Amino acid sequence: MVHKLLCALVVSFLTGIANAQETLPLLDKNKFVTPYEGSGKKRTATYTQCVAWYQTIQRQFPKICRLDSIGLSDGGSPIYVFRINSNGGSAKVKVLINNNIHPGEPEGTDASMLLVREMLLDQGNEAIMGVIDLHIICQYNVDGSQTQSCYNRANQNGPENQGFRGNARNLDLNRDFIKADSRNARAFAQYFAAHKFNFFIDHHTSNGADYQYTLTYFHTRPEKLLPQLRPLLQSVESYLKPELAKAGWPSAPYVETMKTVPDSGIHAFWETGRYATGYAALHHCIGYTVETHMLKPFPKRVEATLDFMRVFLRGVAKEHGMALGVRDYLKRAQTRRLQGRQVEYIAHEMDVSRWDTLLFEGFEFGYRTSTVTGQKRLYYDTTKPWSRNIRYYRYFKPTDSVVMPRFYILPWAWGEVYERLKMNRIEMKQVGQDTAMALRVSFINGYETVKTPYEGHYLHYNVQTSDTLLPVKIRKGDWLIPVTQANYQFLAATLEPRAPDSYFVWNFFDAVLQQKEGFSDYVWDDKAAEILAANPVLKKKFLDKKAGDKAFAADAWAQWMYVYRSSPYYEPTHNRYPVYRVD
Repeated sequence: MVHKLLCALVVSFLTGIANAQETLPLLDKNKFVTPYEGSGKKRTATYTQCVAWYQTIQRQFPKICRLDSIGLSDGGSPIYVFRINSNGGSAKVKVLINNNIHPGEPEGTDASMLLVREMLLDQGNEAIMGVIDLHIICQYNVDGSQTQSCYNRANQNGPENQGFRGNARNLDLNRDFIKADSRNARAFAQYFAAHKFNFFIDHHTSNGADYQYTLTYFHTRPEKLLPQLRPLLQSVESYLKPELAKAGWPSAPYVETMKTVPDSGIHAFWETGRYATGYAALHHCIGYTVETHMLKPFPKRVEATLDFMRVFLRGVAKEHGMALGVRDYLKRAQTRRLQGRQVEYIAHEMDVSRWDTLLFEGFEFGYRTSTVTGQKRLYYDTTKPWSRNIRYYRYFKPTDSVVMPRFYILPWAWGEVYERLKMNRIEMKQVGQDTAMALRVSFINGYETVKTPYEGHYLHYNVQTSDTLLPVKIRKGDWLIPVTQANYQFLAATLEPRAPDSYFVWNFFDAVLQQKEGFSDYVWDDKAAEILAANPVLKKKFLDKKAGDKAFAADAWAQWMYVYRSSPYYEPTHNRYPVYRVD
């Protein structure tokens, strides 16, 4: 009996220790040394090392930590997300951190592991963990992370091993969020839309100019956010910059130079939905892209990335109440329809007539003769640092807008578009029976296309459209998409053909651009003459065009086509954009 009681006490004591490990700090960090530290801070964690390390942490803290696959990469490897969610509950700010979208830029991988260990083992993080539900994508571009070389980044100062920018299909995943060609992007979209994150961080290493800063970053453009989210962004940003400076990391906006060097001024980055933070904004999530400088030592870049996350999480925790208030608003907005004919701006350009003055820390530059080409080449003199005011162009003005409908109608035939809307949690319902309706229809009047493939597509741009009201046959099974206060920005960005990252721009509707029927000239010439004779108005327009356009007058085929396209024989669906609007 005494023996059984003693065993019970021992089991109880050991169980208590195991449970205490979930909430009390473990002082011995040697058990959780990261691969980065184990290499003397010379190498980044490989995919296998990264997953194994997080598995160790999960086993140690099974009640508050989870490591789950959100899907497979294009190469067939699991994409893992590590989550810390102590004390459960839904009244928490949701933060997602993304690493290795470009695996040659791996600071986030190693800094996130250090952050996780610190959050779980060190005193003083309880308040942050109590209000933040933290999700970390360990290595998003798994395939590129597994393509290791010391030669993948020609301009970069370490680490000794670097992943490759493209995934298994050679796609740049930071151009794939809207078009979602990759399995990675589709897994990301489903996870992102399901969790409705408040904040998002995407980790990168810069390319381009040289300057003194180790750390630069940019955030979602305020113009891309609902008005209700802008004060939250402003509050976090006002906390972030001075606290980073206190931590020893003076920072600047991500450096996009107006000309060749920062002396010419820098400008803000306008991120459309193909990019991580632009995509996040379409889901009402405030995004940050961290860019550490390629030429600074790798350990310094990891340290700066870690400090950014530390300060950022403190700032987010400070605004916990405001973030939850925004979430409540968005929940109500999910089903609230737009009022009136709301105008949505779908394209912007930089306003070069406006700028701010920014105190910037750079290096003197000059030109010397290249030993390779014999021509003049740029160099930065890092022995001559400077601090001076430069122009920062951060204002944008709208250049195009659309009137949002009450509903969009997507024909069932366009399944690839439906699948992308579905994975982004856009609510749709199917039409119950065949019907005919008068709908607002767009025709594609003009567009240009890139000459070489861009991320697997021949991207359109400078799209021109015209709208008209037409009777349209709607079939049973077509998709009716209500436009609400929560989804209208996503729908405008993807379904309005002139939007710079629309599904039309990404070639999902290219079939409508090809004319399917035609004519033989020797047959059509007689019919064309009959049509002109029967239609005096058309005949006058035709003759006026011949008289005023020499090229047209000399081109018989153009004249036949002019009559054909003005006749009942011309197919009504050519260049007709197959997403319709109910106003």
